[in-house]
Amino acid sequence: MTNAIASEWLKIRTIRSTLWALLAAAALTVGVGVLASSGTVPGTPVDVVVSDNLAGIILGQLAICVFGALAATSEYATGMIRTSLSVLPVRGRMMAAKAIVVTAVGLVAGMVISFLSYGAGQAVSQAPAGLGEPGVLRAVLGGGLYLGMLGLFVFGIGMIVRHSAAAITTAIGAIMILPIATYALGENGVTFRKWWPSQAGQSIMQVSAQQGSLSPWVGYGVFAVGTAAVLTAAWLFFSRRDA
Repeated sequence: MTNAIASEWLKIRTIRSTLWALLAAAALTVGVGVLASSGTVPGTPVDVVVSDNLAGIILGQLAICVFGALAATSEYATGMIRTSLSVLPVRGRMMAAKAIVVTAVGLVAGMVISFLSYGAGQAVSQAPAGLGEPGVLRAVLGGGLYLGMLGLFVFGIGMIVRHSAAAITTAIGAIMILPIATYALGENGVTFRKWWPSQAGQSIMQVSAQQGSLSPWVGYGVFAVGTAAVLTAAWLFFSRRDA
């Protein structure tokens, strides 16, 4: 297993598009966070200030979707998946190693991006929100946890679809377009968004629970369950299909 993880780490760090996706996620998140935070005025509530600091995650998650998808589909695009399976024919071990590496990279990158966005936002904001205030540290950490889980969620989609463009399109549709479309459903749309995994997961970034959303850790738990379901489906497809 150690060798499998080392192999997957070598693959993911030598794919140039992976690095660019993570850099794009950082640039989008920090840039939008700075723009949103520059408009805050003295006396703005702490939860609003932190929400502005982390506002860029909504756009930065698009680049994380690209990262997660490419981590799953790049070998299929080049045909190297056949070579990998000939060297390591135990598919469960290979997929577990891929998931571990994607999770580790996604979490580290997510934490760095979230704290950079918070720090840059605080630098231009006129309303301070220190990490020692209730819920602030958890919300900033939550930004990193959300991005890390999102990368793993999209990785699962990529393992099912096995095509980069299709995986990215499916992920963006599920994470952004579908929740927006549910606004046409009125009250039923509120309930749907409350329990939809990616939407529920975003509650971890809130300083306090908001009306119409789950509490931070419950929402993140729903996201974790949804991710586990996608990974289970991915494993079933991966173990039964030809490369």
